[in-house]
Amino acid sequence: MRAERPARAPRPLGLTLALAATAALYGVVPLLEAYFLTRLDATAEEAFLLGGVTITAWTWLQGAFGALVLVVCALAWWGRPPQIRFVLVGLLLVLTVITFYRVVEAVRAPADPIFGGQAQSALRGYLRCQLPGLIVVPLYVLWYLNRAPARAFYRRRPLARSQAVSAVSGEEQAP
Repeated sequence: MRAERPARAPRPLGLTLALAATAALYGVVPLLEAYFLTRLDATAEEAFLLGGVTITAWTWLQGAFGALVLVVCALAWWGRPPQIRFVLVGLLLVLTVITFYRVVEAVRAPADPIFGGQAQSALRGYLRCQLPGLIVVPLYVLWYLNRAPARAFYRRRPLARSQAVSAVSGEEQAP
């Protein structure tokens, strides 16, 4: 005879959508941006023709944070350790503030008439187009990670059992 395993909360679809959006906006996009800037900086002649593409420490840091976000999203999708949702929220807030700062700087800074070119104007336009995603994705992820189905998934208990345990232990539930 097989011993019955305790029931486990399934991964909600909304959680999968939140993690996919986070991985795309904060993981894949920064990695692709770092990759394309590295490719554009392949030779000095290409960089001169395209207009001032330089690889800075920010580019490498951006790629490292993108990889870190993908690792944290994979752990959050798996659901272990249970505290990973707090790590994801903290990382998401920090990266949102940093990226929002980059968008504001891209809008405020005047275009460089000497070294500015196609690459600089494309990057400025790309950063401005990121603004709606910087508002919608963090709000959705913060909202969904704090909903009862997501909390039950990370606790590895079904939602009905979580509510029954809190009712038996005497905790009041909000109406």
